[in-house]
Amino acid sequence: MHCQLTIDGQPFSFPLEGEFRWGRDEVLFEKHRGVISGCDWQEQGYSVFPLLDKKEQEQLRESIRQVLIRILVELNIAAPETFRLEDYHQYVRSQALHGQVISKTRFLTYAGLGIDFGEMALRIARHTGHRLSLQNPLLEKEIIILRISRPQLLDINPPHRDGYLDLWEDVLNVWVPVAGSNAHSSLPVIPGSHHWNEKDVLRTEARGAAINGLRYHVPGIVQSRYGLNLIRPNPAYGEALLFTPFLIHGAAINQNPGTTRMALELRFYGG
Repeated sequence: MHCQLTIDGQPFSFPLEGEFRWGRDEVLFEKHRGVISGCDWQEQGYSVFPLLDKKEQEQLRESIRQVLIRILVELNIAAPETFRLEDYHQYVRSQALHGQVISKTRFLTYAGLGIDFGEMALRIARHTGHRLSLQNPLLEKEIIILRISRPQLLDINPPHRDGYLDLWEDVLNVWVPVAGSNAHSSLPVIPGSHHWNEKDVLRTEARGAAINGLRYHVPGIVQSRYGLNLIRPNPAYGEALLFTPFLIHGAAINQNPGTTRMALELRFYGG
């Protein structure tokens, strides 16, 4: 099927592979509203929050740059010391090679990025009024994902809810822009979609959605009875996009003509 949606009013369409079904008569957010309960942004489901100062942002960017240089060297790609994150697409052109990089950037660790993530969680907890932890009891180790979206390509997740997976039901999603992020490339969301009933959503099962042959862990949403009309909140560098895992998000198409977009995806446990 083709997933047809809009981002800030602009229409997009791309093939989404999978077996699709309408959901049950239930609103999943009603069972797991804890991490944003009482927040003044509970109804819209997301908030833009000033998380990092300039020094921390630069330190995070440099740590990620060094991680990528090591990965590229492992894949026999010559990356100069002057390598810029925004130029990633100039070094990794093929989908197969990009897939190899992604297989390594899906499972980064707190220790490998040189930032005090505990302090980050504490700052966000003060903002939400709910305790947050780096450790998710449903995981053997933390999962930090570096999302890389090359310009004008389908380096994207399908629209989805992270909360479809049990291990993400009681987390707060934290999306931190690192490079190439702007009004044409940042993460889109559907405000208020965490209140939608599943019977109004057409989706795959877990690990059932694929784009360009790349399969995703979360179920992919191809259609809803409300349409799929996304917006880009577009947090600035140093800010983070906070949202409930039941908010529909994804399809972060990078419309920039010659700049790779990178962002760090975190999930702090609040169960």
